[in-house]
Amino acid sequence: MDNSFNKEVTSGEPLPQIKNIGILGTIFLRDIKSIQRKRSFKKLYKQVSRILELKYAPITIDVDGYIINGHHRYDAMKIFKFKTALVRLLNLKANQILASGEQYKDLLENMKFESIDFSKSKVPSFQPLLGMKHKNRKDTVEIILNQA
Repeated sequence: MDNSFNKEVTSGEPLPQIKNIGILGTIFLRDIKSIQRKRSFKKLYKQVSRILELKYAPITIDVDGYIINGHHRYDAMKIFKFKTALVRLLNLKANQILASGEQYKDLLENMKFESIDFSKSKVPSFQPLLGMKHKNRKDTVEIILNQA
């Protein structure tokens, strides 16, 4: 259980699973914020294994740095004392997604995220990796780790 989560955003409730959407980039791990209270040790173990194999997916965050998808990856990165994380930044807020549930998920899957106005983002350490594709491949993750 994560007692440092921000309960004001979603009351600790998990959000719909949104994957492979948003601008790919890096961010300081300290700028990422947890909003999900409950965690599964089984899922954490799986993410620790993926990190050791360098086969983990980016964490999806909102414009304020709140985790939309990837709390177990975030926890695993903290265990390994990562300084930066591979992320996908969405141009909306977590509470908007929670309010609309699956409707937002369907909408996002059909949207294009080629550009975001980064001046509105509250995560100053976000660095976009424009033109890069992430397909859960070891070489992409190694590029990110070498930038840290």
